[in-house]
Parts: sequence; C-alpha cells; structure tokens
Amino acid sequence: MRIMMLAALAVFSAALAAGGPAAAQDAGREQRLILSRELIAVSTGPNLAKSVEGYAAAEMEKTIAGQDDEEAAWVRANMPAMIGRMTNRIMADLAPVYADTFTIEELEAQIAFFRSPVGRQIAAKTIELATGQETVLQTAVLAMMTEFEAKFCAEFDCDAVGGQAAAKPTR
Repeated sequence: MRIMMLAALAVFSAALAAGGPAAAQDAGREQRLILSRELIAVSTGPNLAKSVEGYAAAEMEKTIAGQDDEEAAWVRANMPAMIGRMTNRIMADLAPVYADTFTIEELEAQIAFFRSPVGRQIAAKTIELATGQETVLQTAVLAMMTEFEAKFCAEFDCDAVGGQAAAKPTR
C-alpha cells in the first residue's frame, strides 16, 4: 500500500506542476514580484477570499449535515474564516511563482487584459472555473488510481500483512 500512496503523491505533484513554464531570469525580479501581486489581485477579483468562504460554507453544510449541533455550529463559526485566511496566504505565496514564471512584458499584458471589461468578467468567474477544474482533476486522479490499484493488486498481494504489497508467487 505504501507504493500506491507514493504513486498517488507523485501523480498529484505532477498534476500541480503540469502547467509551469520555465522560470524567468532573475533580472528584474523585484519588479516582477510587484507586477505579480498586481496580476493576482486583478485576475482573482477583489472578493476572492469571501467567494471561497461562501463556496466552502456551502460544501461544508453538505459534510456536516446530521452531525452533533455543537460541533456543527463550531465548524460553521470557524471554518469559513480559516479558509479565507488560507486563501489570502496562498495568493501571497503565489506571487514569487508568477514572478519566476512570467517576464515583465507578460505580466503587464495580463494586467492590462484583466483591467479590460472582458478581463474583469473572466476574473469574476475564477471560483466557478476553479471548482470545475477541481472536479475534473479529482475524477481523473480517482479513475487513474482505481486502474493503478486494480493492476497493481493483480500483480502483487495487496492484502499482505502490514499493508506491504508482496509479489504473488508465480506458478
């Protein structure tokens, strides 16, 4: 089972890294950082954390339905704000990634686009798009891991003691 967990981690890491072009050169990095922060702000809209909190609260209600009233009340009272703070930290932590990925010209072009009327419309759909992408990614990873587990366990004994897969004896 440890091998299956490592494979799942590798797949998830590869999925996250899939879209990252080569890092831009270090010259002008400070300006790229400033522009990156601006791009993140204009491309996600002014209320990203609140939008994420709202989405999370709706999803949370599905999860905590039927749970103890006191525990559910605590989750409702605390989790949305925690998710909002996490979202803000993620956006701040992404600025260096953007700065290392895009040139000054690329950042400026994206900022100009997201300041345009159509860019603002697209930015407003960020959460909707992200949730759709999450669903597609989860479905794809689940299907791949299901296939991997079936094929791996056909070759190795996944029920071996301690969760360690043992090679099946050949006959």
